[in-house]
Amino acid sequence: MKMFLQECSEQFKDYRVVMVMDQAAWHRISDIDTFENIRIIYQPSYSPELNPVEHLWEYIRENYLRNCIWSTMEALEQALEHILKIIMESAKTIQSIVGFHWAII
Repeated sequence: MKMFLQECSEQFKDYRVVMVMDQAAWHRISDIDTFENIRIIYQPSYSPELNPVEHLWEYIRENYLRNCIWSTMEALEQALEHILKIIMESAKTIQSIVGFHWAII
């Protein structure tokens, strides 16, 4: 988790990132709040409908990964990386998927 946050912090170093997480044990490591440009908001337990990433995965499954088979995990990872790059390039798409009224400033 710490490596992921470090990558996000570096990738978006010119932005203030608000990251919404569930309360899984790996999201609650002791030094998770050490990144100055990342603010973490924890969701209440047992509330996946409030977690924006759940809507992102649903969008990806419905629009990109339907009826697909990959011969290797590496092929799946490459496909997912390509999909995420496409989505990242469109702020309107991201906002329409995960832009809950309480998350938009």
